[in-house]
Amino acid sequence: MKKPLSRPFNDERPRLTRRDFGLRPKIPILDFIANKKAVFGKRKLLLSYVKKNRFNLLAKLLISYILVLLFPMMVILFYYYPYSTEVVKQKEMDWNAHVTEQVMNSMDIFTRYVYNLPSELVNNRELKLYLAGDDDYQRIVIANEMRKYNATDAFIDNTFLYVKNIGFLFAKTGIAYTIHDFESPGVGYYYENWPHKAMFEELNSLTSPAVRPAESVIVPGNNRMRMLTFLSPLPLGGLNSPATVLIMVREETIIRLMKSVSEAYNGDFFIFNQKGNRLAASNETSYSNSSEFKELVSGFGEGRSGSGIYRINGKSFIVSHGISDKNGWKYVNLMPVSETLQDIRIIQRNTVVLFILILLLEVIVIYVSIRKNYHPIKGLVHLAKNLFTPREPRTMNEIDTIRYALDQLSSDNSRLDERVKSTLPVMRDNLLFELICDRYPSWDAFQKEADPYGVCFNYSHISVAVLSCETREGGIQAAAEYCRMVENRLPEGLQGYFFNSIYNQEIVFVCSHDSYFQLKAYLCGLQQELLERTRIHTLIGIGTPGQSPEGAHLSYLQAIRAAEHLRVRNQYSVLVFDEIEVQQTSAVSYFAEQLQSLELFILKNDVSAIELVMERIIAYIGHDGTPPHMVRVVYLNTVIVIFNGLQRFRQGGQSLLQLTSVSSLHRYTIEQMIDIMRESCSKLCDLIRDSQPPSRTASQNDILAFIEGKGMHPEFSLQLIADHFSMSISGFSYHFKKTMGQNFKEYIDQHRIQKSIVLLRNTNETLELIAQQVGYSNPSSFIRSFKKMVGITPGQYRDSNK
Repeated sequence: MKKPLSRPFNDERPRLTRRDFGLRPKIPILDFIANKKAVFGKRKLLLSYVKKNRFNLLAKLLISYILVLLFPMMVILFYYYPYSTEVVKQKEMDWNAHVTEQVMNSMDIFTRYVYNLPSELVNNRELKLYLAGDDDYQRIVIANEMRKYNATDAFIDNTFLYVKNIGFLFAKTGIAYTIHDFESPGVGYYYENWPHKAMFEELNSLTSPAVRPAESVIVPGNNRMRMLTFLSPLPLGGLNSPATVLIMVREETIIRLMKSVSEAYNGDFFIFNQKGNRLAASNETSYSNSSEFKELVSGFGEGRSGSGIYRINGKSFIVSHGISDKNGWKYVNLMPVSETLQDIRIIQRNTVVLFILILLLEVIVIYVSIRKNYHPIKGLVHLAKNLFTPREPRTMNEIDTIRYALDQLSSDNSRLDERVKSTLPVMRDNLLFELICDRYPSWDAFQKEADPYGVCFNYSHISVAVLSCETREGGIQAAAEYCRMVENRLPEGLQGYFFNSIYNQEIVFVCSHDSYFQLKAYLCGLQQELLERTRIHTLIGIGTPGQSPEGAHLSYLQAIRAAEHLRVRNQYSVLVFDEIEVQQTSAVSYFAEQLQSLELFILKNDVSAIELVMERIIAYIGHDGTPPHMVRVVYLNTVIVIFNGLQRFRQGGQSLLQLTSVSSLHRYTIEQMIDIMRESCSKLCDLIRDSQPPSRTASQNDILAFIEGKGMHPEFSLQLIADHFSMSISGFSYHFKKTMGQNFKEYIDQHRIQKSIVLLRNTNETLELIAQQVGYSNPSSFIRSFKKMVGITPGQYRDSNK
């Protein structure tokens, strides 16, 4: 075995290692374990760094999205909460002021009858209060006349006419009470806080209107009610007036009126007179008797109306007030501020809760969207696949699906454009209708809106024609379609458009033309074409041409009037407004007199006079000289008077409703108007005859007996004897002449003159005393009647028969 060679210590050759031969160096086991731990530690640190950075990025994105959402919501909340309460207070004050004004206006309307009733009673010639003390018949007349004033609304509970000289109170129900009936409860109306003696002392000495606040009254039947009492002398302002009017209104009626303005409103209403005394209140409150409330109400006399927030007994109220121009009453309305703000506070609290819920929901949505940002896009693609399913089912990727959805949206947009284009004729008709209604100040304003719809007028003159078609509702469509076809072949020198009028049977033609164009001749040809093609007969009214939008409006009004003239007179088929001949007559004054007479005879229930006046009115509208527009005015006003008379009887409600709806239609000829007037007048006369009580038997002996007893009184008249026998004046006059052989005035004058002849022969009394004894109010009337019947004066007759 050879011994290895030894190397010198200082040998400079390089030493070879395991790494030089591609081998891993030998590492001790402890070093290896230590190296492994270091590697695992670095890997763990790296993973924790990556997770931390990713969490920070997610948090930053989440916070940025939340801020973008939260910022506008916070701005809204910071603006909404400070000012919402003030806005609600202002709105409530405005609403309270509106409600107060509505209540005040309603009370003014309902109390108008209360203040007008005394003047109506004064003007009633049937109420002869100076005869009521000596004649029981006059008391019956007063009771019957008061019953006529029972046709009032439910606002007034009862009305009394207190006649001082006889001590009777006549109610509107026709019942007569004595003074003693009001002395104890159960019979009359007993005021608990108004002593009986003081009550009638005040009624006897009353010289000006007064109002008693709501107080407890025991009505017949021992029912207790709170009444507001209006007192008024008859006549107003007269000293030693013969009568006093008492009008009683229930306080609950006024309260219902207050609450009917708004069902949801729960404020407190108060009504005070000019002196600040409370007349009525919707609720009895604890603060109404406090000094603060009284001082507040007394201060409202300076301003007419207003609204504000005031404190009463330590509590805030929204107070609105107003003063009536009619009677000076103060209307005060109070609403607690706490009740007003209760709803807004609930809304604010709910808004906060809703805001928090929306914020939490958005946080979840944003977080999930960031974590799974591909899922929303994938969901949209899936939604597009479900909404826009291709005709041929095939597999598409996301890009193809979006492209297909865009194609579908484009096609839907095209269909929408086609639908919009189909509405262009409607827009065109609206523009033309606004033109003839004078909605445009100039042609430039009209042309600016009309250009997109292809509407233009190239000629200088603008005319409007109205085609009134005599056909049913379905036939007008055929005529309108044919007229629109004619638009495309109008002759040279004419340009126009047809469209449906606001009336079902009319078509309007708006056109522009040269000054020399014969529009009437062209429309005559169009009328013949419509008759041949559609079998529809038309009446065409033409207005005079104009050169401005205002001129087009005037031409339209003239065309309507010309068409109305054709429809009423039925003389022509095509008419220009300038061709209408208007005769100057005193039509308005004559018709006003006839209409006033008709109303008077309806109130008097005089059937024969009603029928006579109606025939005069019918003859007037049927006259050729009456203008067509005046015919419709006379017809409408006459029908209104007849229907007001029919409503008095409140009978035949369904037939009256049908007759009312038929009479208000637009298209009528003169014959149809006359038929409606006669039918409604006949219905009214039948109701008047049925409502009148059966007349007494007026035989010759009864008439002679009544004349013998009353014929020499100065107040004796045809009205008095007709009322005695329950007959109308005209009816009794006819019956008297038929029974006695001569008219009433001739018979009474002959009867009185015969009585005066006896007195002239047998007495030496003066002519003035004899005239009074035979029923003449002055000697001159007696002398004139005596000379007319005998041929000489009473003095000459006495001298010749001494």
